[in-house]
Amino acid sequence: MNPASSPVNPAPRPAAEIAANILGEITWASPTMGYCECPGKKSHGSKDGGKDCVVYLDRIPTASCLHASCKATVDAANRRLRAAILNPTGDASFEVHKPTAEERARLAERDLKSRMQLRARKSLPSILKKYRWPYAEILNDSPVDIKTAEEHHWRLLLGKFRPDDVLWIGERESSGRPENAANFRTVTDWLKCEWSPHTFLCPSVFKNNSVSRSNENVLARRFLVVESDLLTRDEVGAVFRYLVDCGLKLVAVVDTAGKSLHGWFEYPAGEELMEELRLILPALKCDPKMLTASQPARLPSAMRDGKRQKLIFLAKEEAKTVDESK
Repeated sequence: MNPASSPVNPAPRPAAEIAANILGEITWASPTMGYCECPGKKSHGSKDGGKDCVVYLDRIPTASCLHASCKATVDAANRRLRAAILNPTGDASFEVHKPTAEERARLAERDLKSRMQLRARKSLPSILKKYRWPYAEILNDSPVDIKTAEEHHWRLLLGKFRPDDVLWIGERESSGRPENAANFRTVTDWLKCEWSPHTFLCPSVFKNNSVSRSNENVLARRFLVVESDLLTRDEVGAVFRYLVDCGLKLVAVVDTAGKSLHGWFEYPAGEELMEELRLILPALKCDPKMLTASQPARLPSAMRDGKRQKLIFLAKEEAKTVDESK
């Protein structure tokens, strides 16, 4: 038999190519996740967005749409998608894998997270309008008058920590060497400095005797700092107000002397809320790096390119109830 005429199984096509042939053009956000036009778009009862339909190629290939009216069409597309990717040679005995209960739960969780992100992304224009809080209003609304003595703003922010909290204050490279032990001091010790000691402050508390600003050395998270390099300084205030409406407590807003503002919030008590914030904050164009426990933020009163970093909002200390029976 001529080898050239021998039947051979064709090499499987890449999953991304197969998915595109079934679903149409896909904009890939990662090697295994992308966005496409929903195969059931005609049945949608509301306006479509560019990222309403998500395609996943890891584990069980799946297309998931934000709309509910297209479910039957999307389910049919998923059956074709799975058969084409998981059975590229067209084996007649192949049966589409039926997800186990554990796999279904994992897919449902992933779908829920995707829907939360999509809803947050689609809600951003209305959030910017409904919760509008431009720079000048933030400054005027500050419960504490911080329009003067900018060189002492760093003391006001440190006052939001506990006196014995060990804080890292330094420059970006001030970490990992024995001499960097000096960058880790209690609030009480830091306040002995005459001027703002460095450019950056970490909103977390570190273990005693730390020399490295790392997640492993974080003892407790006191504050969550929210920042956006994509929204303007007049826009990001709306996100701060929205988060307050979601139950977070705004403690301070710092003008970074650059193009952004840092919103300091008390760190959420429940991990469930924090998990939601990890999903929705990037969808609201906020920097996901600020969600890292050891990520530094700008310290008020320090200079940056000839401009001073400063507070433009500071919450008052809440009155403490005294137990007179003690």
